[in-house]
Amino acid sequence: MSRLASPRVLVETIHGITVASFADAEILTEEVIDEVYEQLRDLVEGLGPAGVLLNFREVRLMSSTMLAVLLKFARRVAAAGGRLKLCGLSSDLLQAFKITRFDRIFEIYDEESTALDSF
Repeated sequence: MSRLASPRVLVETIHGITVASFADAEILTEEVIDEVYEQLRDLVEGLGPAGVLLNFREVRLMSSTMLAVLLKFARRVAAAGGRLKLCGLSSDLLQAFKITRFDRIFEIYDEESTALDSF
């Protein structure tokens, strides 16, 4: 299993902000969630105090287990002195965030450009 052959999280830097986009339309299985978690964990280890934007534009379905992964990631980013924001959530995902009140935990933006400007 090579993560380089099939990355779950695609990372780029835009104007000094680390933008991590999810490659999968569905983040449902334990295997996929574990791989996403590993890649996010690796990302934050070398981060330092920086901004991180998670872009969900490709994601249509996501397990509730993934919400726990996002919470852990947010704590790690904060512990490193960074700031985390989200963007590109589909209306269904946004509704799930509202039901679970995760919309109160995360700063959520419709567009990547708006989120980047907010840093």
